[in-house]
Formats: sequence, structure tokens, C-alpha cells
Amino acid sequence: MIVALTFTSLLGFPVISPALPAARDALNISTENIGWVMASYSLPGLLFMPLSGLLADRYGKRRVLFPSMFIFGLAGGACSLAPDQETLFVLRFIQGIGASALSTLNVAMVGDRFKGPDRVRVMGFVGATQNIGSGLLPLLGGALAAVAWFYPFGVAMLAIPLGLYMIFTMEGVKRENQPEKSGARAFLGHAWSQLNNRIVLELVFMTGGFIFIGFGAFITYIPLFLKDTFDSPAFFIGLIIASRSTMGVLTASQLTRLTRHFSYRTLIFSAFFAMSVGMAAVPFADNAWMIIFTAMCYGGAFGILRPSLQIILLDHAPEDLRTTFVSALNLGLRIAQTAAPVFAGLYLIVGTYTGLYITAAVLAGLMALYALTAISLRPVKESG
Repeated sequence: MIVALTFTSLLGFPVISPALPAARDALNISTENIGWVMASYSLPGLLFMPLSGLLADRYGKRRVLFPSMFIFGLAGGACSLAPDQETLFVLRFIQGIGASALSTLNVAMVGDRFKGPDRVRVMGFVGATQNIGSGLLPLLGGALAAVAWFYPFGVAMLAIPLGLYMIFTMEGVKRENQPEKSGARAFLGHAWSQLNNRIVLELVFMTGGFIFIGFGAFITYIPLFLKDTFDSPAFFIGLIIASRSTMGVLTASQLTRLTRHFSYRTLIFSAFFAMSVGMAAVPFADNAWMIIFTAMCYGGAFGILRPSLQIILLDHAPEDLRTTFVSALNLGLRIAQTAAPVFAGLYLIVGTYTGLYITAAVLAGLMALYALTAISLRPVKESG
């Protein structure tokens, strides 16, 4: 169930990315506005992601999960019927409401059911699943977009039969223990007092940092860079984006082994540094194939950063607030996913692709330096 939810949460971004040039041309969306296809999906998470976390901890994960999956699938499928950019943006916003809980509940369930080395191992599986999906789905999206721009959006409807399957057959969900009831004001006060600390803020900041860099410069604008610079076809764009999963699967699947030999501080510093090198290489590419190097750097960094920051957060989260803590981390992710395409698009109004990727490299380098001083990356004893 955790793996299935992880994969479903990917149906809103990686499969769509290769379709952006085709959607831009079909609906007459300007290059500076194409980022709103992604940003409108991320935007509702700013409100609904923390809300879904609080509701899941107070009333139970099952009551939040299934409505979210149906909203996600129905609105995502409806995007295929959008006649203009305004309709597409609205439907993506509604789909983003449904998506707000998916990538939060899967991680919180890892914290509920696994501890210690097993938690690291399972989070490695989650990270590997994210990278496998991020590798396969751009290929699928590129192939579908080569037929028609709207087909990749319809893939989200897979969430509906998956939700039905979970409702009727997943015994682990049916046996979920309901959380202890308490007054709403007391619960919110307890949640705020636990969240309001430097360690959580640092983890949210680092999550937002690597997503801001990768999502704006790589996920959203590498497809347009390839199209505008090398006139790459949609399927080839999907292939380039998918290549990042090779290194991502390798690093995520080996996370347990890596943590035996290296501290989280070393791993996270190295991941940000690799991302910086990859972004700096883009302006020097003289053919489309060279972007595979950037994809591998970003994928490898993602395979370390995403699960590592989640594991550290789970180690600090109280048992009764795991979903709330994960939603806080994902709030940083959603803020970055919303802002990055918009800021990158605004930059390209006055700047160039070269400047965009040099800026991304500098930001990744600064994040690497920040990781060297973050107190959240000090070794801690597991809690819960």
C-alpha cells in the first residue's frame, strides 16, 4: 500500500513534464506561463497539505486518504478535456487538492509501522519507487504526448481503481486504530508546540531548497530547453528526464548501506554538491545527450535527499503527530514546487537559459554549505 501510494503521488508531475511543450503549442500558452501547469497543481498544497495532516492524525488516515484519491483521479482525468489554459489551470488546482494527502500519508505510514534500520530500509524502497516512477512516467508521458497533448493528464485516473481496491481489500487500512479524541483547540496547540522548533524548520528549508532548484530548473524547464535549443521531440525529452531515475534508484535503494558508512550530514552535503555540478553543466551542453549527465546528478541527489530528510523528520516526530510532521515537510516541498516554475519563468522573460542554470548551480552550492552547519543533521537517538 505504501509503494502504491508513492507511485500514485507521482502521476501529477513526472508524466506531465514531457507534455508541457505540446500543451504549450496546443493551448497557446506562453513560455513564461507554462510553469502554471505545474504551479497550479502545487498551489493548493499550501493550505490542504497541513490541513490533511492534521485531519489524518486527529480522525484517522483512512478517512482522508480515499476521498483524496478520488478527487485526484477525477480532476486529473478532466484535465484531458480542457479547451483552454484557464480551464486547465483550474482543473490542475482541484487535482492538487486531492494530491495534498497522498505523498504525506505514505511516509507517515512508514513511521507508524517501521522503526530503526527497518525504517531506513523501507524509506529507501519509497525513494526507489519515486525514482522508478520518475523514470518510467516521463517515458510514458513523452510517448503519449507524441500522440496528443492531453493523454498524459488522463493517467491520473489510475488512482480511482487503486482507491477502490484499497477500500475493499487492504486489511491493514481497515484495521487502522482510531487516534485518541481530544479537543480541537488542545490538539492544535499540541501540534503547534511540537512543530515550532529549529530542527523541523531546517528540514523543511532543505526540502524546499532542493525541490526549488530541481523542480524549476530541471523538471519544468529542461523539457523546454531541449525543445528550444535542440528541437528535441517529446519522446526524446521524456527519455532524458527519465534517465535521472537510474542514479536515483541506485542511491535510494542503497540508502541503508550508505548510512552505515556515512553520516546524514555527509550524504546531504554531497547530494547538494552533485546537484550543483549537474546544473552548472547545462550551459556547456552542445547536444541533447549531454543533459543526461545533469539528469543523473539530479536523480542521484534526489535519491539521497528525499528519503534522508523524511527519515530524520520521522525520528523527531511524536507518535501522535507523524502525519502532521510529514505534512509540514511536504508543505516546504509544495511551496517550492509552486514558486520554482513561476520564478524560473519570470527569470526567462529577462534572462537566458544559461543564466537560469548558473543560478540554479549557485543555489545548490549554497544549500550544500548550509547542510554543513544544520543542527538537524547531528546524529540523534530515534524517538517513537
